[in-house]
Amino acid sequence: MRGMLMVVGWACVLAAALSRADELPDQTIRVIVPLTAGSSLDARARVIVDALGERLKRRIIVENRPGAGGTIGTGQVARAKPDGSTLLFTNNSIVISAHVYRAPGYDAIKDFVPVAPGYLSGMVLVAHPSLQVKTVPELVQLARTRPDRLSYASSGTGGLPHLAMEVFARAAAIEMVHVAYRGDGQALTDLLSGRVPLMMSGYVVALPHVQAGKLRALAVTSAERADIFPSVPTVAEAGYKGYAVDAWTGFFAPAGTPAPVVERLNREIAAALASPAVQAHLVATGARSSTSSPAQFARFVKTEWERYGKLVRELDLHAE
Repeated sequence: MRGMLMVVGWACVLAAALSRADELPDQTIRVIVPLTAGSSLDARARVIVDALGERLKRRIIVENRPGAGGTIGTGQVARAKPDGSTLLFTNNSIVISAHVYRAPGYDAIKDFVPVAPGYLSGMVLVAHPSLQVKTVPELVQLARTRPDRLSYASSGTGGLPHLAMEVFARAAAIEMVHVAYRGDGQALTDLLSGRVPLMMSGYVVALPHVQAGKLRALAVTSAERADIFPSVPTVAEAGYKGYAVDAWTGFFAPAGTPAPVVERLNREIAAALASPAVQAHLVATGARSSTSSPAQFARFVKTEWERYGKLVRELDLHAE
C-alpha cells in the first residue's frame, strides 16, 4: 500500500512539473517588430498579437524597432532573456539581412528558435502617376531609354522589397537607383510626392493610395494574382516567367528558450491565426495564414537562409 502511495505521489509530482514546463513568465510579453509602425507587417502583427493575448490571458505589446534592414530589432531579440517573454515577429528579412549586412549583430540560425509561421503575402509594384507608365513593359522600355536611370524607394537596404525589386531589375535587364528609407512610411511619403517614382510595397500600405488614384499598381510579386488587386497582373504574367517573391512571416524566440514554452507558443499562435477575427483581417489584406510545427518551421527557415544567401551573392548586395 505504501509503495502504491509513493508511486501515486511521484506521478502527481511529475504531472505538476509537466504542467508547469510550458508556463510563460508571469509578466508582459513583448513582440518586437523590426519595421516601422504602419507597415504591412506591423498592421497584421497587431491583429495576430491581440488574438494571442486573449488566448494566453496575458498582456502582449508590440514594439517597433526599425532600421538597418531589420537587423536592429532582430538583434535586440537575439540578446533577450530566453524565457518566452520576448518574441520577434518578422518576415524574410531575418534570413536576407544576415547575408546583406557584414555585421548584422546576430546569427539568423544559431541565435533564434523558430516558434511558428505567421502568414504569406505578395507585394505590389506601384508607380507615381507622373512616371506615365501603366504596365510593366512600358516601365521596362522607359528604364532602357533613361540615361539618368530611374530610382525606386524601399523600406530599407536588405529588406524584402529591396530584394524583390533587384530581382525584377535583373530579370528585365534594366538598371535602377535604389533609395533606401527607414521604413515604409518615409518611403511612401516620398513616393506620393513624386520624389521617387517607384516602390515595391505591401498590399495594405499601397491599396488606399491605388484606390484614390494617387499611385498606379503595375504588377504583384506573387505567383498568382492577388484577390485584393484582382485586375493587376503578376510580374510573371507581365513577361517575366518564373518571377515570384512572397513575404513569409513568423515568430522567433531567443536561442535557449525551453522547448515546452516554444511548443506552447506554437499551439497558441496557430489557434490565434485560425480565429475568425485574424482570418477576416488576413483575407481582407491579401494574406493567407500558415501553420507548422516548430521543427518544420526551423527546417523551412534554414532552407530559406541558404536560398537567399545564394541570391544575395549573385546580386552582389552589400550594406554596412
